[in-house]
Amino acid sequence: MAGWGIALLIFALLMPTPGLAGETRVAVLPFLLRDTSMEHPSGRMDEAERARLAMITAELSSMLAARGMALVDLAGHRAEIDALQPPWICPPCGARLAGKSGADVAITGFVHKVSTLIQSVMIIVYDASNAEMLGNASVSIRGNTDEAWRRGVSFIAERQRWGPRVEAALQD
Repeated sequence: MAGWGIALLIFALLMPTPGLAGETRVAVLPFLLRDTSMEHPSGRMDEAERARLAMITAELSSMLAARGMALVDLAGHRAEIDALQPPWICPPCGARLAGKSGADVAITGFVHKVSTLIQSVMIIVYDASNAEMLGNASVSIRGNTDEAWRRGVSFIAERQRWGPRVEAALQD
């Protein structure tokens, strides 16, 4: 059920709503990779995956901006962001940083790579004032390609709906 919550938030963020656009400040933290595939025994991420993470972070940011959301620029906090624990270890860490940066809502996510064929994309939304998770959504994707990763983020952002907790946070 929590997956529907994040989906509804993304839907609300992406749908133009009178009086909402520009009022809620959104920080999109960089997506991360959780690789349990053992494809890279050294634990290193390859350059294509690193580029895909940047691509889907930018894709989600662009989708939100196109709908009139006020995006918080986190560029001045790059070192702090890079030092954060991955979202599956310290989920509220990025949300707290986003709150310090002036965001109302923090969005983060990761790709879980199970194998070169099987992966999933997860997006998590937090209230940046108190780091409380408002919702999350995930989708399984097939293929370790730019297109598959982009479609995973787009699917969550465009086709699913948010829950009432997220919608209420966006209207404050």
